[in-house]
Amino acid sequence: MTFFTDTEFKTKYIEYAESTIPTWQIEAVCEIIFSQVGLIYRDASWDTTSVPLSIKNASMEQMRFMFEHDIPFVDFKDEISAGDMKAKINSDYSTLALRMLANGDSTHPNGYTYRGNPLNQNMGLDLPFGN
Repeated sequence: MTFFTDTEFKTKYIEYAESTIPTWQIEAVCEIIFSQVGLIYRDASWDTTSVPLSIKNASMEQMRFMFEHDIPFVDFKDEISAGDMKAKINSDYSTLALRMLANGDSTHPNGYTYRGNPLNQNMGLDLPFGN
């Protein structure tokens, strides 16, 4: 899922005009923003032409934030550093994959990860009394 193109980003943030942005990084920041959108407002069919402008802008800002603060994409780098301090990132799972599972798709509006049931769904449970 991509909410903006490389060209749109470089037009808005001219200081990154010479940067190389892989498609997977654009997809990653779009997934980050998509996971923040309320479930009832999400549309998994959004693309660069149909996504609401505020979500497109938020996605581009997320990309700028990732660049400016040099926050590593966990799935890409295996080490994080601050000055002389360095630490290996030992991850048994992909955080990007977890976001994708949590976001689900049009057939699973609550995603593929467990988030509990709305209270009104509990009213439909068949509870046997005295059987």
